[in-house]
Amino acid sequence: MVEKIMKTDEQVNLKKNKLEEQKYSIIDHEADIGLEVYGKSLEELFINAVNGLFSLIVDAKDVKAEKGKRFDTNGNGETLIVFLNELLYMWDVEGFIPKEFSIKIDNSRLTGTIIGGIFDPATHTAMQEIKAVTYHGFSITQDENGFKARIIMDV
Repeated sequence: MVEKIMKTDEQVNLKKNKLEEQKYSIIDHEADIGLEVYGKSLEELFINAVNGLFSLIVDAKDVKAEKGKRFDTNGNGETLIVFLNELLYMWDVEGFIPKEFSIKIDNSRLTGTIIGGIFDPATHTAMQEIKAVTYHGFSITQDENGFKARIIMDV
């Protein structure tokens, strides 16, 4: 009996460790695409959401962090969507690919710097067009392991 309890505890710890390691997962959504994103803090959640979004858009593992962007973004409870759409706009206009992050979130205000590179078709591969991050099905929840967000993108 004690052995079964120990195995159950080990399984719980293993599941908890896997959740801590997982940063995001892609979810199917009718004609669109979605992400379920995880983070121990809101800042980590936002960074993982950016990485998840850009993993769908471009294969740019070797992008060089050479151009900085300052952010001071306010949202009405949906700061994550506003932030992701701003980065999506920067991708569309400049080909900006985020690489390094230094952000702070207070209430519904995000401030900080993101450093990244510019898309180069000779070294990077564009994968999928994302038109916008939507409010449809959007949620952020918090439990004892941290934060989880559900985000749907229009493709």
